[in-house]
Amino acid sequence: MKKRQKTDIIFLLLIIVFSFGVYLYNDKNPVTLSLINSESLGYAKAEVIEVVEENAREDETTKGRYYGVQTLRARILQGDFQGKEVLIDNYLSTTHNVRLHSGQAFIACIDNPLEAETLITVYSYYRAPVIFMFGGIMIGIMVLIGGGKGLRSAVSLLFTMYTILGFMLPMIFNGYSPIWVCIVTVVITAAVSLFLLNGNHKKTWVATIATGMGVILSGIIFQLIASLVHVSGFNTDQAEALILISQNTGLQISQVLFAGILISSLGAVMDVGLSIASSLYEITCHKADITPRELFQSGLRVGKDMIGTMCNTLILAFTGSSLTTLLMLKAYGIEYAQLMNSDFIAMEIAQGISGTIAIIMTVPIGALLSAVLYSRRRSPDANWF
Repeated sequence: MKKRQKTDIIFLLLIIVFSFGVYLYNDKNPVTLSLINSESLGYAKAEVIEVVEENAREDETTKGRYYGVQTLRARILQGDFQGKEVLIDNYLSTTHNVRLHSGQAFIACIDNPLEAETLITVYSYYRAPVIFMFGGIMIGIMVLIGGGKGLRSAVSLLFTMYTILGFMLPMIFNGYSPIWVCIVTVVITAAVSLFLLNGNHKKTWVATIATGMGVILSGIIFQLIASLVHVSGFNTDQAEALILISQNTGLQISQVLFAGILISSLGAVMDVGLSIASSLYEITCHKADITPRELFQSGLRVGKDMIGTMCNTLILAFTGSSLTTLLMLKAYGIEYAQLMNSDFIAMEIAQGISGTIAIIMTVPIGALLSAVLYSRRRSPDANWF
């Protein structure tokens, strides 16, 4: 059996064992806390039979948005009310603008309290099929273009999602240290992704170690900045909800923000780590007598071209996720002293700086590891520096 096949089988077994362990943990430790009383609420797929009446006008400033009310005759397609036909008043507003047509599927919100009349309203469009369709298209393109590696990338992507949703979030929710849980999550997901892509190879070990060190470095830097500018999980918009959760579950709020940095910087750091490892390995394939010092210097030169684009990618990602907030700050004419010393800007800058430094430092870390592991011949004067 080929070495790559053995590696694939071993990692497949490890993924199965890990996934089964996560399933058993969640089965024995279910998340039962709810911040709202939703026992009477349910959501089900429904279909518009006909639009009985529509009193709505199109927004003059935004094409495709309507304001007013629709009277819909609809049929519930799932749940306890399956097959029931109902009349629904669908109010169209700025924040709720789900305008429906005959034959269109949607998600209905069914409020069925014990001592009151059942109320059925329009919750949202039925989006799941489109989401799954494009997700399938994405995976198909990955396999079509990437071949075997594309398939392994798809598997690693699904495993990463499962690890975050099935392992990381429940563990943090149940009171375990967010820092250590996220470190374990980062190590597991990075190792699985990189080993599935390249097998048990020197460049895989280089990329994995460099990624782990870079992400942990990002967290350390953020923790230092956060302690100096006095920000924590209590400064976030969701602090009140987190406090309510912590009172019932033991959630460690002060570490949540720090743990989030580890996860948010993982993708960019892993990209840099693997790029350095792969490029330097190719150099050794074409120049077997390269010295550790030359290989290290080559890694730095390659890394310099990557630093600018990857750092911009990270900063732009943070900016994009906060664009609406930045627009609101601009609209309110926030003064410089107020803006630069606000909780929001302090957290965003701390995230951007810590992630950027981690990317930059991953370059020499990856180059140094490559110089150590890749060099095939050592001469007496083969110094690194």
